[in-house]
Amino acid sequence: MLRPEDYETEEWIRIQQEEREEERAEPLVPAQNQEYMSFLVKYNEKVFGPVEEEFDGTFLIINDIFAVIYAPKSTVGEVELNSISYNSIPKCYTYMDAESLQASGVLQLHDHPYLALRGRGTMVAVIDSGIDYQSPAFRNGNSSKILEIWDQTIPAGPSEYVPFGRVFSKEEIDLALASENPLEVVPSLDENGHGTMMAGTAAGKVIEEERFSGAAPEASLIVIKLKPAKDYLRDFYLYPQGVDLFQEDDIMLAIAYARQCAIRYQMPVSICIGLGTNKGSHDGYSPLCQTIDYMAGFTRNAISIAAGNEGAARHHYEGVLERNRPENTAELRVGEKTTQFSMEFWGSAPELFRITIESPTGEAQQVSTALRGNTQDLSFVFVDTRILVNYVPIERYSGNTLVYFRFLHPAPGIWRIRVQGRDVDGAEFHMWLPVTGLIPDDTFFLQPSPYHTVTSPGDAQDGMTMTAYDYRDGSLYPLASRGFTPAGVIKPNFAAPGVEIKIPLVGGNFGTASGTSLAAAQNAGVSALLFEWAVIRGNEPFFTGNSVKNYLQRGARRDDGRLHPNPDWGYGKIDLYHTFELLT
Repeated sequence: MLRPEDYETEEWIRIQQEEREEERAEPLVPAQNQEYMSFLVKYNEKVFGPVEEEFDGTFLIINDIFAVIYAPKSTVGEVELNSISYNSIPKCYTYMDAESLQASGVLQLHDHPYLALRGRGTMVAVIDSGIDYQSPAFRNGNSSKILEIWDQTIPAGPSEYVPFGRVFSKEEIDLALASENPLEVVPSLDENGHGTMMAGTAAGKVIEEERFSGAAPEASLIVIKLKPAKDYLRDFYLYPQGVDLFQEDDIMLAIAYARQCAIRYQMPVSICIGLGTNKGSHDGYSPLCQTIDYMAGFTRNAISIAAGNEGAARHHYEGVLERNRPENTAELRVGEKTTQFSMEFWGSAPELFRITIESPTGEAQQVSTALRGNTQDLSFVFVDTRILVNYVPIERYSGNTLVYFRFLHPAPGIWRIRVQGRDVDGAEFHMWLPVTGLIPDDTFFLQPSPYHTVTSPGDAQDGMTMTAYDYRDGSLYPLASRGFTPAGVIKPNFAAPGVEIKIPLVGGNFGTASGTSLAAAQNAGVSALLFEWAVIRGNEPFFTGNSVKNYLQRGARRDDGRLHPNPDWGYGKIDLYHTFELLT
């Protein structure tokens, strides 16, 4: 057996450098190759029969419902929405970002004389930007809390457990921690720090001198470092450079990997997703949302998701067309800093919506409802602006009308989007701009609605969608997204502390942060504690994600005089101690 000192010789370092150079020289697999596009397709072996995965990695089964096809850009050409199903194009997702544990009833259970729940025997899977595995929050000396790291960013082909990237085992991580140069052994970094923050909040160990503890300090960790979204998706959605983005199919593969780890290690898994997007109908129809719903029905699996921080962003407009008022106009302010952006319109079935766009100079262009197979190119005489429009009268999954806008060089000022219906009374429609960070803050709706702003995949029906509150004064986080979904599904499910929470930073220090992603991370740890009680201790061996959600909803504190569930708080503030009180 190799000893730590065997990893400190010049010869060993030379061999490692040569191996990494060989890895970089290897051709990238399609999933990591910028010259390949990803398309999500529904797949079911019972319907289509068994399908062999292509040896070149161009077809990959994700789960029993979905697969991903990797197609060369040279054969596909430009992505055109009307020639490709909307939900086949992966969405891009970005970040939603000790007394707090007391507020959630967690610390009382850490030290309870009979329960003493700390997450032992469970695992928390964090799907994010990676982890600083050298942080004191994740190690006991040279022993790591991390069972595995799947780094999707490292150029490598398929291995035993993953279709691309590298998996590092606990043994390798422990060897790295014992080495003078840990990154020579496990070259996986968290360049952003978001994943480290999430993992620490969910399952960081107790560090008394810092007055820090994760919600499940004795739970093991599975970490998936997502690779960046490909450039063609950033271009299609008109997202800016320099912002971390992750694509839908990679997150779905990460969920499948987390479940695979749970099976291999024979441990219940609590998955944490602190990412979100404003793309989609916000009704839980996306492939990622369907994957989350599929997972939540299995025993020993739970998924916690951030509700998003879009409540005060002014990125959502809601309108209703009535028989005596068949027209509704949204005013969109476009700022000087905005050079391009995308926007989505979703109208409820069965209404057929007619849309006219008016520039700041008063020039109007009507969106055609007839050119269903082509991209419309709207141009204006008095402003140097082009708007590319795709009109989908019946979107395949939701059945609603989708109109996808791409504004190129938009003139600053007030743009008006005039929406007209036929004779359906009470036809609703929504428009969403990209989430904060993906569009300049000087572009927003003048009469926005803070409701229906829960980001996807927080709209997944069976996931646990978390909003954030300040445990010091009990107030809702002012930026938190609000529910419900346009279809009336109760989101968020409940609230957890997420304001000025102590977190581990990259490099070993500690700081504070706020956001609904932190509330999701704490709930992921709370879910691990419930799994310890139910599965590890044999009280409810067939506990599912839906079981976790229903137990926490029952025990949530609703002491503010409001009716619950409501679009701001869902069922209330999580209180795990109260959940157990109700079991007696």
